[in-house]
Amino acid sequence: MSDLCADLTATFNAVEHRPPTLALIAPELVALPEFEMMEMLFRSLSVRWMPLVFGRSNAPRLGTQLVADLSGDDASLQQNLRARLASGNAPMPRANTGLLRSVGQSADEGVILIGSSTGGIDALLQVLGSFPEDCPPTLIVQHTGGAFSSGLARLFDRNVAPQVREARDGEPLRRGSVLLAPGSDQHLVLHTRQGQSCRLVDGPRVSGHRPSVDALFASAVPIAKKVTAAILTGMGRDGADGMLALRQAGARTIGQNRATSVVYGMPGQAAELGAVGSELPIGDIGPALLRAAQRKTA
Repeated sequence: MSDLCADLTATFNAVEHRPPTLALIAPELVALPEFEMMEMLFRSLSVRWMPLVFGRSNAPRLGTQLVADLSGDDASLQQNLRARLASGNAPMPRANTGLLRSVGQSADEGVILIGSSTGGIDALLQVLGSFPEDCPPTLIVQHTGGAFSSGLARLFDRNVAPQVREARDGEPLRRGSVLLAPGSDQHLVLHTRQGQSCRLVDGPRVSGHRPSVDALFASAVPIAKKVTAAILTGMGRDGADGMLALRQAGARTIGQNRATSVVYGMPGQAAELGAVGSELPIGDIGPALLRAAQRKTA
């Protein structure tokens, strides 16, 4: 049995609920930024996939990925399909459950904020993979298509120890909860009056984005001394100004280094501005966020 899907949203939903043995994807869909999340789902569910093209002229821009070429003969197509089924895909990074533990619990809870864009899904998986089940409350803005945030939250939740879900307006921040900015119609911000909660607010794009990393970071300035913020791989400069304001107000700030960033735009702009207190490879950022957040509650 096979499904035919018109776009990545439909493909994601079909694969998530009925994982196929092999998925054939049009090259124009592979080229979309949102395909990063689609590929992560394939890896999570051990689903093989191949770009589907009509003629080899399209193959070079698909890198080393095997290509299903419908302009060839049936024997060539079958050979390619068998090769993909035999080769498999790169394994999904797994959560390091139990390697790190949050220490104690405080009513004056420290908060972790993370912003990311291009390349950020894999980076976030590595960061959250080091978080324990009872991690400090964490808010994330990841630039992605509005239709994909719920699927992205489920993807993270399936592969890491803490609970990950889309943020809801007015939801209080709790230990062990990772909240992801939903959709593309509102900004996710931190509300600091009468305890800590998240709000979803209307407003124009900030730094070219909605939800915006800058909007999230700026909202946390009133409690900066309780905040640890990280800016990960991504194109543009969203998050740089908000991170600078946080650092100047007493927050601990961390940026992903150039060597491990898919795109060194966002962390590079923040570092150039003087907003980054520590620049680290992606594998060190999760543990560093936990250590800093624990010191915030001491």
